[in-house]
Amino acid sequence: MTTAQTERTRGRFVLIGCGDAKTDDPAEARDLYTSSYFAVKRSYAEAAVQWARTADRQANTWAVLSAEHGILMPRQTVAPYDTTIEDLRGDPIEGEANYWLPSGEQVETRLDRWALRVHSSLGDWLRQPYAAEQQESPCRELVVLAGSDYVDALRERDIFDGRPTAIRAGRETYTSLPPKATVRFPFQERDFDGMFDQMDWLSDRVEELSSAAAPARRSELSAFDGGFERDSATWQTGHSGVDVEGTEQAGLDAFENVPERFLATRQTSLATDGGEGEQGG
Repeated sequence: MTTAQTERTRGRFVLIGCGDAKTDDPAEARDLYTSSYFAVKRSYAEAAVQWARTADRQANTWAVLSAEHGILMPRQTVAPYDTTIEDLRGDPIEGEANYWLPSGEQVETRLDRWALRVHSSLGDWLRQPYAAEQQESPCRELVVLAGSDYVDALRERDIFDGRPTAIRAGRETYTSLPPKATVRFPFQERDFDGMFDQMDWLSDRVEELSSAAAPARRSELSAFDGGFERDSATWQTGHSGVDVEGTEQAGLDAFENVPERFLATRQTSLATDGGEGEQGG
């Protein structure tokens, strides 16, 4: 399997880190961050989720990891903010700790609370990203493109391990990841020489993904089914595809009361002497 084919794995979701540079006014999360670094991460995310077919589903197949909000969906409108991970670190929460992290430790700082919020949001997002459109999550892989300060804070608290969280009463919540999903951290797994090296690597991946995204054959129809493609009926190979399975077809009874003038056709007959005859109604 080539690199491009590997990069087009179905069921891939992408979580990208936010950025310091932002717009001055509220904007959708995909447009809020204005740095070139964020732009290339967004380009990779959008290229990697083309398997999701429709624009609406693609917009729900990648998200932004934010120090202020936890996880933001691309079309979610938010105001600019200045919160960083360092602002949350070591800042205690007042009152008695009632919540536990997946690691088994109590939630005692703002950073703990942020990590727990990310854990909960991952469960909401990845388990049913398209609302009630499928019974089982299509997520098979989560690619996290974020700095080590964000990733380490989450991994130290076992946020990506799929363990349930709990409150003091002992009631468990759902796990953060679908059971079949794996997690990758390319920025931490590869030996990059700084941000620009990461940007070059991402640009290469975007180019490979774009090259691999061949246009659908006109003679083939496909339907989205729980995050995966399935072949369906084909016809009229010289025309744009039509979803035969989802089309209601009229029976002959629907034409019983059609005026005769709309059913008549003018035909050309050949005269017995080989010449062209009159056209009849």
